[in-house]
Amino acid sequence: MRSFFFLGTLLVCGLVGSQETIETQLQQIMARLEKIERENEERANRPQVAFTAALLESQNWTSIGPFDSCHTLEFRNVITNIGNAYNPETGIFTAPVKGLYYFRFTGIVGKTGKLNARLKKNSENIVAIYHKAGRQASASNGVALELEEGNEIYIQIWDNDLTIADQSRLSTFSGFLVFPL
Repeated sequence: MRSFFFLGTLLVCGLVGSQETIETQLQQIMARLEKIERENEERANRPQVAFTAALLESQNWTSIGPFDSCHTLEFRNVITNIGNAYNPETGIFTAPVKGLYYFRFTGIVGKTGKLNARLKKNSENIVAIYHKAGRQASASNGVALELEEGNEIYIQIWDNDLTIADQSRLSTFSGFLVFPL
């Protein structure tokens, strides 16, 4: 009888201990799940910004320029414009939020055989592309930039016998928000 009582006591104590362990594990799992749900909600509330635009919509080889003065290029063939921060009428991207952004642009040399263009932040030169190798050559560059809300990014071609060409999305301008700050 004593052994039965002893075994019963051990069994009850073991079950109580197991129940406490299960409850503790369940609480830990619930805490992790709540953390994941908060992180997903934060991600969903973050602004989403991305764009890609080609210089022209034409399937025909088209050269633009030269210009008498520096000229802001309007990349009119919008492929993607999440957040509508890129304006194809002006060629200007306007940062909707403070953050780290990445931009890339590619240009195909036009009919003069020379291309020199730059990416500008507001009125400041940031990076440039240059090519002087005849027709159908290209150059490209990219940069990560910390922007304030309202900063403007655009591509300008310099003056003096410089041209840029496009055919089926060869000359492009792209950018996206890496993360808000």
